[in-house]
Amino acid sequence: MSSRIDFYTKVHKALRASLFDLSQRAATTDYRDPRALQALAEALGGLLARLSSHARHEATFIHPLLEAKAAGGGAFDADHEALEAEQARLAHMLAGASSATVDARPVLGLAFYRALNAFIARYLEHLDREEAAMPVLWERCSDDELRSVMARFGTSRPLDEALADMGWMLPALSGSEQAELIGGMAAALVGRSPGRAG
Repeated sequence: MSSRIDFYTKVHKALRASLFDLSQRAATTDYRDPRALQALAEALGGLLARLSSHARHEATFIHPLLEAKAAGGGAFDADHEALEAEQARLAHMLAGASSATVDARPVLGLAFYRALNAFIARYLEHLDREEAAMPVLWERCSDDELRSVMARFGTSRPLDEALADMGWMLPALSGSEQAELIGGMAAALVGRSPGRAG
């Protein structure tokens, strides 16, 4: 692995872990149980919000650089639009299962579970394509250019959002990656005043 700035590996590891966890939850949910359905809906909503936020961050900070250096940012924006449509469909499917009669819920729940896993398969392919772009950026960008993107991203977020991201990312990372993430956060906090949000 390159020692240079990597936009994707850590966050993508965490996203994969979250997707796999949701798949397992969807597999074991009793769709006849309203409380279980509510818990699954909350988990789905949280993950979909995370995916949407991640897509916005990439579109704002990474894709312009990709477009400038490799004419590739636009393709990833189109990917994100298609994935967002699928995410909305998943939310609609689970809401439909929740509002259905008790007898209909298991059938609708199974349909949701299968659609979720088909989405995950496509999302994993998307992550792989993005990661394949990183060596192109290493070849065509200076360290200062890569650092500038990360710095702008870091200062764009409120502190509570950055800390929340660490909370769900750390368990998906190796010990050395955890140390790097914590060290990067500590470095980003240097110079922030106590009352500054982002």
